[in-house]
Amino acid sequence: MKLDQIGFWSEIKLEIIKKYAGAYTSIMKNQSWCKGYVYIDAFAGAGKHISRQTGEMVPGSPLNALEVKPPFTEYFFIDLAEERADVFIELARENPNIHSYHGDCNEVLINDIFPNLGWDTFKRALCILDPYGLHLKWETIKKAAELKTVDIFINFPIMDINRNVLFDDFAKAAPENIARMNAFWGDASWKELLYKEQDTLFGDKQHIKLEGYPTLAKEFGERVKNIGFKSVPEPILMRNVKNGPLYYLYFASQKDVAKDISKDIFNRYKKGQK
Repeated sequence: MKLDQIGFWSEIKLEIIKKYAGAYTSIMKNQSWCKGYVYIDAFAGAGKHISRQTGEMVPGSPLNALEVKPPFTEYFFIDLAEERADVFIELARENPNIHSYHGDCNEVLINDIFPNLGWDTFKRALCILDPYGLHLKWETIKKAAELKTVDIFINFPIMDINRNVLFDDFAKAAPENIARMNAFWGDASWKELLYKEQDTLFGDKQHIKLEGYPTLAKEFGERVKNIGFKSVPEPILMRNVKNGPLYYLYFASQKDVAKDISKDIFNRYKKGQK
């Protein structure tokens, strides 16, 4: 299987998630009421990557999660590619606490995993929603918020949005990319946030972009708060080797203590961006 190559900031993201996961299980282990604390990776991939910097193998978030001590009580790995999901099927044969799913994570999460994480189950979960493109749907994020049992990391995929949606003239965006953006955002209100309608010399209407991705990302954080996540600290902007924006890494939780932990971890890595 061909492994993805990842850059420096993707390696940083993996380290951030790993550090938070370790803090998370350490806290949850001591909660006498808790009947389980699970790890969910919605875009699990092959479980490992190749570092562009060193050429060496880098454990992905699933393998990092499996190494966290104390361990999670269950693991759910999802991938759209069958050959990648099969990697975790093999691991599940050795560990009954591992569950592998092949399919669209939006459907798998809402139909198969989230229904087992309701408030009355006394379970809690850490869910990684980190696509590089517009593959995540708003209804999935909203459902996680409604459960009030799930902490999430989210990639806000700026590179895909900039390349395929945020043209200076909105008319240049393909209908299928607008539909993907609407599904990710939850509606078409992002368009009103960024574009202004004006008349052309020919008497028709044109939408001209006035704002860029920082405005969009800031509003996304507010939207995540408004659907029920109590704590959403300022995200980290991840960049490529040319300093171009790749994605914002967001964290959202129901608990202030989780926010404090994540902010501490985020702040350590933000220093490396200055």
